[in-house]
Amino acid sequence: MQRDVIIVGGGPAGLSLASNIRNLDVIVFEEHSRVGFPKHCAGIVGCETAEIITSTISSKTIDHKYRNILFKAPNYTVKLIFKREVAFHVNRPLLEEALASKVEALGHRVVLNTRARPLTWGKILARGDIFKCRYLVVADGANSLFRRVLVNEKQCFLMGLQLRARVKGLDKDTLYIIYTSSLPEFFAWIIPLEEEALIGVASRDPMRAQRALQYLQRHLKISVENIYEKFGGLLPLHKPLKSPVFGGQLVFHGDSVPLVKPYTGGGLYYIFKLTPILARYLEEYKLEDYNMFYTKLFYAKTILERISVEFLRNSNQYSLPVKVVNWLKILGFLQRKDFDNHYSLLLKLVGTIPIIGVLALSDIFKTLYNVLS
Repeated sequence: MQRDVIIVGGGPAGLSLASNIRNLDVIVFEEHSRVGFPKHCAGIVGCETAEIITSTISSKTIDHKYRNILFKAPNYTVKLIFKREVAFHVNRPLLEEALASKVEALGHRVVLNTRARPLTWGKILARGDIFKCRYLVVADGANSLFRRVLVNEKQCFLMGLQLRARVKGLDKDTLYIIYTSSLPEFFAWIIPLEEEALIGVASRDPMRAQRALQYLQRHLKISVENIYEKFGGLLPLHKPLKSPVFGGQLVFHGDSVPLVKPYTGGGLYYIFKLTPILARYLEEYKLEDYNMFYTKLFYAKTILERISVEFLRNSNQYSLPVKVVNWLKILGFLQRKDFDNHYSLLLKLVGTIPIIGVLALSDIFKTLYNVLS
């Protein structure tokens, strides 16, 4: 069977790409029985990503907004307060259902409950049949089978665990980020959703993540009542592909790259930034030209981010950026869009190093004074 475009993976990356292709025949293979499930994402995005989602997909997929972010580290607490919403929660099942509807409205097919397997750069096996295509798009997630088989690069992950529970005592306008010694390479989070909340952690060690989740339930100064749901997923730590295009025919997209922000592991921002560009080059039969935009908009920016994050992990200083962000807020340099664009935060840090150095020394002296007095 011959197709113009085969997309492996019916998540946000695969479905958003299919919904942007109008002049080619597209078929999407999704291994699960329905899109949006099983759940495995916290669903937090910044204002830029939220605007893309509401303007191009559906405003109904944004179900909660946050004006404040509270960071709690072992020795200090920082609360950032904004005049407007800075973070947004995306209902992932609704998002993917809306995308699937757009894809099918264009006449493309979404084939569910079908696990595709790689044969070559332009050929797959699905449901016992061989499918050939002009372009093969791999969007099969963080633990990508196609990347392991066709690229053969080592992959490593954090294990993320979340529970959805009825919670009392939270500020519904505030997103909570918690740093603890039991999670040295990442953080925990609490996402209020009306009368419920998502409470999550991530760690290289699944057992450590489970223990940290239990610790949060016991020691948070909030009332965690009925637990309705537990779910989890993988946060990729491995390096993104230097070039996602192979042989002018195969291209990786989404978490299979992985297109994620190194510090938080969030992937929706870069998916929605790059999807329209990738779709255009597929329709123009110029797939190899996509590499230039991929490098400019994603790869080159995240090199410095990855180096910084590795330093923080190796030195057990993962909460350090909280102080930097707070100093930028005090100086008036922090903007809402920085929640999505971490690269801009690094540039602002470089530009304000002398001033931030003074603030850092002041912070050190205050700490010493408190310890000695």
